[in-house]
Amino acid sequence: MVGVWAYVCDVLHPVDADVANIFALAEEDPLKLFEYLRPFVEECAGEVVAAEVRDLYFSPEAGLVAEFVARHSRGSISAKLIYSQSPEKALAAYYKRAGRRP
Repeated sequence: MVGVWAYVCDVLHPVDADVANIFALAEEDPLKLFEYLRPFVEECAGEVVAAEVRDLYFSPEAGLVAEFVARHSRGSISAKLIYSQSPEKALAAYYKRAGRRP
């Protein structure tokens, strides 16, 4: 089943989000997508003081992955918003394209 997911602190969380809005924000102002992740990041790392878009990736086969770096009082954390039938497949494609490992 296709869905929207937050990937924060190595845990996938389902996100209640309108898919059309996700894609509109990805095109218009990707940083606004971070608001879907904020509650999960703050639960894991504490209050977010700043966030920035690190990368935005789309593949028709894998889905959409938007990666953010969130700054908090103790440092920074990576968080990803994923739209995919298989969030694991989307993450694997994202890391492979970037030549990185999770």
